[in-house]
Amino acid sequence: MKFKKLLAVLLSAVLLAAVIIPAALSETRSEAAKLTFHEDGSFRILNFSDIQDDSTLSPLCKLFLRKSVKELKPDLVILTGDNIAGYSTKTKVLSTIAIKEYMDIFDGLRVPVAIVFGNHDDDDNNRMTKEDQMAFYETYTHNISFDEGASIDGVGTYNIPIFASDGSGKVKFNIWMIDSGTYDEVNGGYDHVKQSQIDWYKETSARLAEENGGLVPSMAFQHIIVPEIYDALTETDAEHADIAARGTYYRLPDDAWEGSILAEGPCPGTVNSGEFQAFKDRGDVLASVCGHDHVNSFVIPYQGIDLINTPTCGFASYGNNESRGARVIDLNENDNWSYDTYVVTFEELMKDDSGTMLMYKFYNFFKNLWDRIEAVFDGIKDAFKK
Repeated sequence: MKFKKLLAVLLSAVLLAAVIIPAALSETRSEAAKLTFHEDGSFRILNFSDIQDDSTLSPLCKLFLRKSVKELKPDLVILTGDNIAGYSTKTKVLSTIAIKEYMDIFDGLRVPVAIVFGNHDDDDNNRMTKEDQMAFYETYTHNISFDEGASIDGVGTYNIPIFASDGSGKVKFNIWMIDSGTYDEVNGGYDHVKQSQIDWYKETSARLAEENGGLVPSMAFQHIIVPEIYDALTETDAEHADIAARGTYYRLPDDAWEGSILAEGPCPGTVNSGEFQAFKDRGDVLASVCGHDHVNSFVIPYQGIDLINTPTCGFASYGNNESRGARVIDLNENDNWSYDTYVVTFEELMKDDSGTMLMYKFYNFFKNLWDRIEAVFDGIKDAFKK
């Protein structure tokens, strides 16, 4: 009799495990991470964009990444593309080493990391595809990115729920991570978000609303900015312009957030696929956060959605040294339809570190010298062409 009871208990345990284990396995990496608001309602995102270095990451960038995480104490790090320079790494070995350079820092500091890809990650026929790269990211303990599979265009279009602090399991905020592609092979120029991704967004948004008693406020992170950015800018004359682009002069609109910088023409995809309109129609996206344009750093409200650009944090590609930095985004569970954001620059973070600032001054000196040498050689080449 005792044996029968023991057998019944064991069978019950096996059946329970059969139910629980598949359910646990069905969770995505981002769901399994169980990111949660703190008891005081706070949650901090630290956004780095356009690291875009070769297999040896600049020592200045390494120092900046490490100190940013240590001092700003984010709950989540998000990389918005051009994480490596595929045109430089080109092989699987070099691309793997390039990814290790920064992922080892984040994993060592035990901070959750989510990535999207940019146009340079698999650029110039890099033999390490986005699929290969994502598989390597997935080997890191604190990575919560993943490849959603062949049913959705691109690699790495997924969402990250942030749960309520009370343990209720309710999603209080959501992060959309969207692969904005590489280059448009049909129309030329930069790529765009595809219809399958937009359909996935709308379906997932509706599901989250149904499961959580209404629309869940959210932000979307991707590399390439939406085409509507040019509608959000203000046309002006040459005297008052921040930039000249597409044959027109533009400046920041009057309602751009304080500290916004418009220093180059934004570079959206050639095709407007209706992504921004889908965000408007659903009504859950507070802001679309992008990188790509290294020297732009702004928050521009447009038709109920903030268009945000994060400047490059890297030192290997073009950029304004004074604006290289990272974007802090602070969420509040108790007021989850609003947020605060600002950029912390390299100079601001490192100003009290005399050794690093000396290295930085040497870097600036030699970079400016090299830029002048290149300009002279370009002038000579142009003269011979004529």
